[in-house]
Amino acid sequence: TSRATQAQDLKRRQIQQASWGFKEALAECGVVEFASENTNGNDDDAPKSITVVGCQIDASSTPSALRSSITALLEEMSKNGIDPKNERVLADLAEIISTNDEMARKMLLPLYRVRTSDNQNCFSQFTQPEETMDGDDDDNEIIVESSSLVKILLRVDVLQSTLLTALVQKLPELAASEDDDDGSSMNNDVPRLIFSNIRWLDHIVDTSALTMTFVECVTVLASSSSSCEKTRQILLDAISTLPDILNDYNALVVSNNDDDDGGNGEDGQSSILATLQHLRVEDPSLLIPCLDAVGSLPLTDSQFEDVTRDALEALANVERWALPALTTFLMNNCPQGSSSLANEVIEEIRKLPLGKGNYDDDYAMDTSPNGGGRDDSEAVMIESLSRGFAHRSDLTSALLKAIKETTPGNHPPADIWLLACVATANHHKAKVKSIIRSKANNGGFTSQLLRQSLSGNGTALTSLFSTSLCEMADGLLRSSDNAACELGVTLYEILFEDFKDSMQRSDVVSSLVTHICSGVGVKEAEVDAAMRVFSCIIDNGNDGPRALRSFNPLLLGMLEFLHQMTTSQVRRLFLLLFAAGGEKNDEMASGLGDSSGVGGACDDIQIVIEKNLSHGQIANKRIGIIGTVAYAVTRSAELLDQQNSMEVEETDATCMPGGAAVASLPIVKDITEKIEKAYSKCQPVVSKSALDTNMTESNMVTTSNSSGSAAAFMLDELCHAVQGGRLVQEIRDWLDEKYQLEFEEMFVGDFEETEGAGQKGSKGAKDDGLDPQQIPTDPQDLAILNGTSGFGLPGELRFNIQDAESHVYVKILPILSSLTRNNREMLIQQLCPMFRLMASLSDERIGGGGLAEIDAMLECPLLMPSTESSGMEFEDLSATKQWVVTSSYFFATCWVRELVNNFIFAADTSTPQASAITSSSQGFDCKDVQQKVIERLKALIDLEEELRFTASKCFVFSPPGLDLLPAPKELYEVHSPKVDIPEYDPHASKAQKKAAAAEKKKLVKRAKEKEKSKSKMLKVKKKHEELLSTRALGALRPLDPQVCCAIGFDGLSVIPASAEGSQCLSQVQVTKCGGPVITLLLNLLDKSLSDILAEKKSCAFNSGNEERNDDSPYRAVSHSSKSNAASAAFISSEDSSKKCLNLLQSYLNSGVFASLHEHLAIVAELRCGQNSTDNDSETEQQLVATARCLFSCTRTLFESEILTRSPSGKLYLALILKQLGRGDRSGYQDSIRRPSSAHINNLLVYVADNVSEIITGAYTGDLEFAMDGVLTIQSIFECSKRISDDSSDAKAATTSFGKKLSDVSHKLLKEHWPEETKMNKSNVGKLLTLFLEHSTDRMSSLTSLVNDVLLELPHTEKCKGPVENYPTCSSSSFGSYYTVVISYLWKQLVKLFDCDTKNPSVAKKMFETLAELIDFLQSLFDLTRENECLAKKAILLQQLKFGSKFIETFVAKAIPFFQVHFDQHQDTIFELIRRMQKNCRQMYAIIAHGKREKDANLAKEGPRAKKSLELFIHKVKSLLKKNRCMTAMWTKTLTAKDIDGSALSDEEGTTQSDDSDAGSEEEEEEEEVKVKDEEEEEDDSESDDEED
Repeated sequence: TSRATQAQDLKRRQIQQASWGFKEALAECGVVEFASENTNGNDDDAPKSITVVGCQIDASSTPSALRSSITALLEEMSKNGIDPKNERVLADLAEIISTNDEMARKMLLPLYRVRTSDNQNCFSQFTQPEETMDGDDDDNEIIVESSSLVKILLRVDVLQSTLLTALVQKLPELAASEDDDDGSSMNNDVPRLIFSNIRWLDHIVDTSALTMTFVECVTVLASSSSSCEKTRQILLDAISTLPDILNDYNALVVSNNDDDDGGNGEDGQSSILATLQHLRVEDPSLLIPCLDAVGSLPLTDSQFEDVTRDALEALANVERWALPALTTFLMNNCPQGSSSLANEVIEEIRKLPLGKGNYDDDYAMDTSPNGGGRDDSEAVMIESLSRGFAHRSDLTSALLKAIKETTPGNHPPADIWLLACVATANHHKAKVKSIIRSKANNGGFTSQLLRQSLSGNGTALTSLFSTSLCEMADGLLRSSDNAACELGVTLYEILFEDFKDSMQRSDVVSSLVTHICSGVGVKEAEVDAAMRVFSCIIDNGNDGPRALRSFNPLLLGMLEFLHQMTTSQVRRLFLLLFAAGGEKNDEMASGLGDSSGVGGACDDIQIVIEKNLSHGQIANKRIGIIGTVAYAVTRSAELLDQQNSMEVEETDATCMPGGAAVASLPIVKDITEKIEKAYSKCQPVVSKSALDTNMTESNMVTTSNSSGSAAAFMLDELCHAVQGGRLVQEIRDWLDEKYQLEFEEMFVGDFEETEGAGQKGSKGAKDDGLDPQQIPTDPQDLAILNGTSGFGLPGELRFNIQDAESHVYVKILPILSSLTRNNREMLIQQLCPMFRLMASLSDERIGGGGLAEIDAMLECPLLMPSTESSGMEFEDLSATKQWVVTSSYFFATCWVRELVNNFIFAADTSTPQASAITSSSQGFDCKDVQQKVIERLKALIDLEEELRFTASKCFVFSPPGLDLLPAPKELYEVHSPKVDIPEYDPHASKAQKKAAAAEKKKLVKRAKEKEKSKSKMLKVKKKHEELLSTRALGALRPLDPQVCCAIGFDGLSVIPASAEGSQCLSQVQVTKCGGPVITLLLNLLDKSLSDILAEKKSCAFNSGNEERNDDSPYRAVSHSSKSNAASAAFISSEDSSKKCLNLLQSYLNSGVFASLHEHLAIVAELRCGQNSTDNDSETEQQLVATARCLFSCTRTLFESEILTRSPSGKLYLALILKQLGRGDRSGYQDSIRRPSSAHINNLLVYVADNVSEIITGAYTGDLEFAMDGVLTIQSIFECSKRISDDSSDAKAATTSFGKKLSDVSHKLLKEHWPEETKMNKSNVGKLLTLFLEHSTDRMSSLTSLVNDVLLELPHTEKCKGPVENYPTCSSSSFGSYYTVVISYLWKQLVKLFDCDTKNPSVAKKMFETLAELIDFLQSLFDLTRENECLAKKAILLQQLKFGSKFIETFVAKAIPFFQVHFDQHQDTIFELIRRMQKNCRQMYAIIAHGKREKDANLAKEGPRAKKSLELFIHKVKSLLKKNRCMTAMWTKTLTAKDIDGSALSDEEGTTQSDDSDAGSEEEEEEEEVKVKDEEEEEDDSESDDEED
């Protein structure tokens, strides 16, 4: 009965389901919304106020149960044939979605159930009601579910595809629909509901259909998105939701699998990637959504590569606002593991237009969809790049590598940004610092590039300020490399200029103060660099001081470190503090007469200045002096700026004070009063006129003021201020009037005016023995000249220029012989500083009236001690007179140097610009000045020679500022008189004879000790005298580098002015070259070039002497706008090449390098030409001395990287070479353009030919001179390497220089040198290295050196040499020969395998060469084994060192080569291995010898050697095993042998075994290769020996 009932129910159910569609099926499963009563419009039970819920389901149902019911019902209907494949249900579902918008919206909203009092048991006790229903029954509550009906249906496989297609196709329809006034706008949220329901599906049944539908939908939406905002919003939602919908790999690329209808497959070949790319191209505003979508898709590596390359294409053309998204996509989605693609990404990123100056004007207006400025987009991009580089080590490595490989001059500004982004990660900071330093040193990163990249981008770079930029600046400024430190200076300037936030600027100022205070006294360069940053900030118009004003408390704290700072640092500090101190009332700043307007900070500084000026120590007074002058310069500069601004504004004359009105201003009076007060405090306390009543000749010599004269220092400081150009004319006039009068009163004497020649009278008369035209008016000076003075030291007017009508003379001896202590010790020190100040005030280059006002000082004589007083009689003078004579020569030398320094600029008329301020404008004839300068240079040489002699003999003289050097105690030891040794008494007794013998022995010993003590005393005295003269010459006032221009004067030229260039040398008869003046100028030129061209590990402001420093902080910086200020700051902070090139330009204009060419050519002609045999020894010595100076100057030029690492440097190098190589004085600048490498190499040839001819064209017995020439040619070769590119011509030129270097070295090696010549590794070793390194056939050269040189030495007498063909090879130079040859045997072995070793055609030649190298090594080993006198410890060490390297290379290179060619060359390989084993045995013997002798060096090298020997055995055994030739090897035990090959005795072997570690070399078992039977006998005899 039950079965029948079930059958009837099933039949009834099938009848009911026969007409069911989608709604009926869902109603059957519990969806109340589709029940029959609700479908007829009965909605009374539905909630009236609830619009956020969708369909109602039965209270007893749940979403999961509903899904199961629907799945089972549809499966049953399809299985029973009621609805095959559920076609009717699917059609009904599609129709509902497409036509019934209200029902579709309900299906998309969350399901809900109604809880009543009748169905409480159907709900969980934890279920909370969403809302109470409206109606009569208040107990009814709505329970909202988390899922919508659509979400449940999408999890039914049968319905999913149809439902997804219908929903996606609904989107274009909704986008095209318009909102009505009846409230149908409720459907506006349907697209959002669709996207929220179809995303994050567990699985997709039909990926292809969904993909095709979605692609069509997106395409349709995109076609009308530009004209409809609603459509565009739906399109954006579709793109952003795409990764959440198509989250399966199969959805990305759709293949055409539905070819039944023979379709063209266009839709099948479409893909989401292609669609997104098309959308992005058609509408650039969709770039960001498309990138986000693509980045979230599960792509394969190949797809990611395609997408990345597409993004790289977009990167070049995308607008600025889209760059952050695009760079983020590239950083996050570039496939890892593809180095080529990473390099492409980095190259494109480096092309980004980062920086203010890199955008076109079109970017001034923001075109981004979301607004935002350029700085905002760049800031976002920086954050993106920083995060990307932090976790993408592959991209970081690619970037760092690309920057490393970029040549100088080709770095884009983006490199600086990218490195800063990389440096935000702590694990990359060290790498970035290293790259920046290396790039700074090779010229890749310059201050100009830094400014171009970072300036004006403070807002965009905010995120990098504290994370990387500050740390980069800090590290660079602390660097010991000059170029890196300069970059740090520029970076700090940029940080302060562009980051205007007070906290950020506070960080910059605090960091700079830390640099200054922590580096004082320890790191001078670091302090100087930090000071320079502050100086550049101050020079930035009014903005810089005003910006620093709020940080005065920090700045004033640096005053505590004044005593530890250098003069330049103190100078800059005071200028900084005064500039930042401000005024009390800014509104009163325009009042020129307000002298009390300085701020409170300046008051604190004045207190420090007054305190130091009142101090007795010169070190404190210098601080006060610098502070006073800095105050004067600062206040005067303010007045000068106000005057200039008034002139610009064309202010009425009544408003513009001028002339006397300005001079009477309170500010001018304040400055002059402070200078006068400081100068008075610098003077000694005792009056100048007061005599030292207790001073007599015996105690007149004092230690002098070892700290120097404060007044002299102040004069020099005022000179710096005048040369800076920031003093108003009224203050300059006051200084000129004051100090010119003082100078004439203190240091200048007048001659009497005579109408005719006077008659000579008796001795003591005014005209006795004197030139009647030079009779002093001062009776005391006349008495000195007549020899009637009370001091007793005769005087003489010396160094007068011939034919010069001098009316004055300089008082030197009268001041130094004065009994007034202040005159002797202090007044004389003011001579040169005061004249320098006068010259600066008169120089038209600095605003003066011309040097004609003081030109009388250039030709006037000096009142000096007589010539006889500094001759042989000098040592007979008293200590007082010795001090006076020495001091006279010291200050006279300083005086002449100062004269030359000041008048050299007036003598140079090489350029039109220079002539405007040097010849007629200065008030005299330039040629006349040149001749006078030359005469003064000649006098300078005589003075320096006299000073060198007198200073060495005068033990009581010390230069100003230095303490007296105490004499060694050995010079004051009292020696006993000469001891007479008595003869034996023949009649004495035996005891007496014995006592006499003992006494005689004692006396002989005492006599020897006395002789030894005397010899020691002479050496100590000589050393002390050299030290005294060196101190005196080193304390002289320095010569200005501009003095080198005198080399080009006509009076010093070896060729007449009418002749020019090397082509004219043959037409000019020249008989002499060089001389003291030329030598002096060449030495000065070499020093100057070294100072400006050499790479120094410092960025201090002073390159050389601080007294004559071009980088004066007092110098004015002109700028009229912010951009000009930035340019000025750039110039001030650029590396040393800026000043270097300026000085080089001056030398070029003066023809200095053309004069060097002429001297080189003349030296070559006189040494190697037709008249060379007529040279005497003195002429030869002079030529050699001149040539060595010329070589040194030339070498300094070519060793400098400043002239080869930048385009401007190369241009100057070419201009120099036109003069130096061809002697072209006037036409060297005809074609100013970037020179090519070939052009520079062609010019280098001329110089190299001249140098090689000088050292090899004629014999010279001076090996040091020859080495100077060789080193010069080597510098030319290195210079050619640096400037040459990869072209074949450039490489050929460099190779030709190497060949010349090798040939010259070879020739010098075969020269006969004098016996006293010391030959060592610095000369012979260097020549051998250059000969082999640059030899065109190194193998032949090695063959010659081994066979014809080293192996010939044992055939000479007692192995002492020299070898006949190579006289430089002897017992003393054998070590140099041996070391170089054995090292190049190894290098040649390395070079042998730098080819295609697998090529059979070259194998035979390689085997032959390898055999030769092994034989050479064996010959070198046999050389020491067979000749005991050559087996020195140093030689054995070289054998062990390079023998190990030879074996290591043999194992690494030769063994794999043997493996490749083993079948064809088996016998040859066996033979080579057998030969190598002999070398190995000798190395074992050397190791054992080192242990026996306990030699530390041999023991240190032993482990490496032993390791290489063991590796050799292992690799050979492995080679034979691979080729099945193990029978060719056999084991034997090595016997203990000495280095000469002889076997050690049992006792020696036992001792060695006890003293050494277990398994010593003598007991090692070695694998031996059997090649021939006769060889086996020799090996057997060794293997039969017993173990020790």
